[in-house]
Amino acid sequence: MEGLLLRALGVQVSGSSGDLIEAGLLDSLGLVELLFAIEQEFHLEVPLHGIEIDDFRSVERIAAFVARLQAGEATAA
Repeated sequence: MEGLLLRALGVQVSGSSGDLIEAGLLDSLGLVELLFAIEQEFHLEVPLHGIEIDDFRSVERIAAFVARLQAGEATAA
């Protein structure tokens, strides 16, 4: 997931649990770019109604979000 963030947003992340939003690494435009990159990378469709900002606060949470999408779950557990 760190590689995806680097490719999609040009940001390098150290650690998987740091808050990307509070650190200023992910803003609203970055979120849109990241969602597009997730769809392209994992061949998924991200349903807009299933997006929770907390799912994108850290690399860990983004990975869990993608795993839920891959399992067919659209919203947070």
